[in-house]
Amino acid sequence: MKYTRLSSVILFAAFSPGVFAAEADAKDTSARRAPPVEVVFETNQGPFTLKLNPEKAPNTVANFLVYVDEGFYDNTLFHRVIPRFVVQGGGYEKGMKLKRTHSAVENESDNGLTNVRGTVSMARRRHPDSATSQFFINLSHNPSLDYRDDRPGYTVFGKVSEGMEVIDNIVAVPTKTSGRYKDVPKEDVSIVSARRKSELLGQDDGVEAEASAHRQGEFVAGEDYVVLDTPVPTRDSSKVEVVEMFSYGCPHCYEFEPVIREWGKQQDRDVDFWYFPAVWNESMKLYARAFYAARELNVAEIIHHPLFTAVVVEQGRLSNEGELAEFFSRYGVDKKAFAEAFSSSIVDEQVKQAEARVRSYKPAGVPEIIVNGKYRVDRMRAGGQREMLAVVDFLIEEERAMQEKLQAAEEPRRRIVPLSELIVP
Repeated sequence: MKYTRLSSVILFAAFSPGVFAAEADAKDTSARRAPPVEVVFETNQGPFTLKLNPEKAPNTVANFLVYVDEGFYDNTLFHRVIPRFVVQGGGYEKGMKLKRTHSAVENESDNGLTNVRGTVSMARRRHPDSATSQFFINLSHNPSLDYRDDRPGYTVFGKVSEGMEVIDNIVAVPTKTSGRYKDVPKEDVSIVSARRKSELLGQDDGVEAEASAHRQGEFVAGEDYVVLDTPVPTRDSSKVEVVEMFSYGCPHCYEFEPVIREWGKQQDRDVDFWYFPAVWNESMKLYARAFYAARELNVAEIIHHPLFTAVVVEQGRLSNEGELAEFFSRYGVDKKAFAEAFSSSIVDEQVKQAEARVRSYKPAGVPEIIVNGKYRVDRMRAGGQREMLAVVDFLIEEERAMQEKLQAAEEPRRRIVPLSELIVP
């Protein structure tokens, strides 16, 4: 009976009409023994940790980590809660808006793991090989979901290792029917972020040890970073420019903020490091105006981190000029002065310049880093946030070496002119 219910609930919800092939589909079919990987979920109900099992479910874990590493689960919902059965999430944004996913992963439900309380499994449609991003956590033993000799089940690929009480708190949230969706929490149960525990601790979790070893050497264009089709002029050609693109609505950017600021403080004088708010939609434009208004009002250092925290962590309502004015007023900014700066022609022009830079840099997302107007570094290719900075360090050295070669090539052209040649007859 429970199996029938999940077929109509979980399987249907897992369907995404916008499925497209991933740039980095999970293809690791290795049978070698792999260490467990932990992923920390921050939710508005509290944190919990999943311990994944790449030894038993290598394809499923690799697929799941693709979504984790690209920030797919950030600001998604636990959209279905069924007491004594499952809580399900990983596919919908606020308003029950279905996210586009990568291609489906092969079913691995015959791996010997069973759907007992606290385990995490992949949601799917009726076809066994249709799971993409959605997952569910079992609230009790659900043997009807397990693999049987005559039929595939739902792939178990890990378990809740910490914070099961948070999952139980989610179960206590009242639910409703929303359109064609049943068992939807009346108040959003949001995933703020999902990160590898090793990334949060600055450690190597062992799953990508091979890739890490590669990254200790030289980095490769097209694999570890992107070469821009058309170089973008820098603001100071005598230095190596490093530009970070961010957005106040991006949890990855919030986490990256203290890391890259500390990195920036450690750079030599020949590195011109700065950052700007990326703009490609209206909400990003709103936050970009706030960023430049804060600069015009000389309160950028005061406002920057609190604004990040308010948007990403507290998820406060900052969706229009009035709400931003109220926020700025908490930090001593007069509302009238804010309104004048926010709507000024100077801020207008700065926002337009930010949009133009984004068009030139062609980022895949944020945060991303542009080195000397030539190279774009992103999390997916680099392998993580700290790995991004390792690639940037490598590219800075490459640009320094290039500048030295150009200077050396110019030297033979310079000759000492005799004083007699400088005297005008």
